[in-house]
Formats: sequence, structure tokens, C-alpha cells
Amino acid sequence: MIIQGGTGNGYAAGVTSEYMLQTFAITASQEHHVNAVEGQAFHCLFEQAVTAGDDCLFYMVNNADKDIVVEGIDIYASAACEVYVKLNAKGTRNGATALTPVNCNAGSGKVADGTFEQGADLDGGAASLTGGSVVQRWKFTAAASSAHRNFEQDIILPKNATLTIWNDTTGANTMGTVVFNFHSEE
Repeated sequence: MIIQGGTGNGYAAGVTSEYMLQTFAITASQEHHVNAVEGQAFHCLFEQAVTAGDDCLFYMVNNADKDIVVEGIDIYASAACEVYVKLNAKGTRNGATALTPVNCNAGSGKVADGTFEQGADLDGGAASLTGGSVVQRWKFTAAASSAHRNFEQDIILPKNATLTIWNDTTGANTMGTVVFNFHSEE
């Protein structure tokens, strides 16, 4: 049996005596492909101390038609505290400072299509940042603790979905890097 190339190039594929297609394949992770080929992998760095317990300190929303895939977060806490991540908290933010994610492919000129912010109390004052569901919680039992937190199931943010990071301890400084890429099924 001969399998012809579908592009009109005249190439044929071999089949073994057990009816298996003979191939030579190179595989790469989705993350590597999105970074190397599409230039759509980013790190968003933040550092913020909260003014009161249970304050939102980081906010991101996907403005792109492609999904944002959040791989994980490198995180540091200056005090014993709980840091948690919410999906789909919505509304205006108080005292927000814009952040610019860094493209992980130094040869790509692409920028992250979204809103990325930090602040000491994004949900306070005249803000209306409410709702959402806690999807991840980390307890730091000692001051000056840090770790990489990989999401066992990647967090997917379709267009207009949000991810926020909160800290429950007044004055605790939280520093981190949100690791994400833009990906579509095509």
C-alpha cells in the first residue's frame, strides 16, 4: 500500500508488514512550541505588600481571542501567611499599577494581549472587584518562604476571564512570577 503526500509533492509514506506507518518524528512540549514557534510565552513579575488581610494584590484579564494557559507561579512571601488564587473576580480595581509581561522568546516582538496589574488593595476603596472562586491556596508557615507552584491542571483563561492573587496577612509582601502562554486548539 502506498500513501501519497496530500500536498502534491509526490512523496510517499512506507507501511510495515504489520500495517504500521513508518515515521520519523520530533516531539516538543506545547509550552516549547508556543514559545519557540509562536513567540507567545510570557512571565509577569509582581511584588506587592498588602495593606490589610485578604487584599487582592495581582490582577490579570485575557483580552485575546486565544486562551491564556497559566502554567504556574513562582512565589515568595515575607511573612507567614496564606496566598490564594481566584478565577473570575470581576470589577474595577483600587490603586492599580500596570504591569508589562516579558516575552520569554527574546526574538519575538509579540506582547501579551491582556490587562496586568498589581496593587496593595485592589479590592478596596471605591473598587468593585468581587466574586470569583478560589482555585488554589498556599500556606506559608515561616517568613521569607519561596517556592515554585506548578498547577497540576493548567489554569485556562478564555477571553475576558480573570485571575487574581490575594494575601490574607496585613503588611505581608508577596513577590512572584506568573508563567503563562497564549494557545488555541488550531
